[in-house]
Amino acid sequence: MLAHGFVFVSVISLLVRSSLAIDCYPGTVVDSKECHRALSQIVYEKGDVLGTDSKHFGYIYGNCSIIVVNPKGASPSKRQIESGFNQILGKCKPESGGGNLPANEAVFLNIGNRGTGPYAPYESDFPFLKEACGLNTNAPDTKKEDCLKAYNSIPLSAEGQFLSDNHTETIKILKTYQTCTVHIYASDGSNIVATNGNVRPVFKKMLNQCNGKSGVVSMKKGVQGHNGRLFLKTRSSVPCGIDGENKQVCH
Repeated sequence: MLAHGFVFVSVISLLVRSSLAIDCYPGTVVDSKECHRALSQIVYEKGDVLGTDSKHFGYIYGNCSIIVVNPKGASPSKRQIESGFNQILGKCKPESGGGNLPANEAVFLNIGNRGTGPYAPYESDFPFLKEACGLNTNAPDTKKEDCLKAYNSIPLSAEGQFLSDNHTETIKILKTYQTCTVHIYASDGSNIVATNGNVRPVFKKMLNQCNGKSGVVSMKKGVQGHNGRLFLKTRSSVPCGIDGENKQVCH
């Protein structure tokens, strides 16, 4: 269940250029036992096949991170997934690496190290419902009432499910009101199935806890994919970027 975007951007770029060959990453050392513990956390459908809803996800154990990128929603078997990861571990030992799944080239497998610092809250073993505040820098504080107004502007179904502005199911929601931007999304690229009744108390608690600073919190339920989690984020409405005095550094 990865969420820090730079990892997925890097992995997807490898997906485009990779063939059946495995790319090893010099200097990125992993413990194969830890990687197998991370691998064992993948949730499969009946018949031990990968579900089609989660388009990208990752799991962590120790200092080993495993990532599966499945943009086309293929359904490889558990045996095929584990065999692919074992091939990477075998070829790159003791270092990490990545490559397309031999049984299905549309699926990309990646092994690396855990994210640290501001990326830690997006790792799969970061506790659900634990707020991480103030990760963003170079940004003014938000006003609580602005964040609530942004949140309240999200379209809902009759059952209270979050919807896009077109009133359809969606994988992410982005709303801004004056000082505050609210971002709600599925970490695995599947549809959001969370309802306002379940999310609002968690969202309000995060606002109180972070007190105007950027905030992020994850929920175990609320997305369609079995290997994803729901993320709730608030940040200043100042644009994100890495260059320029008028850009906040977003995480």
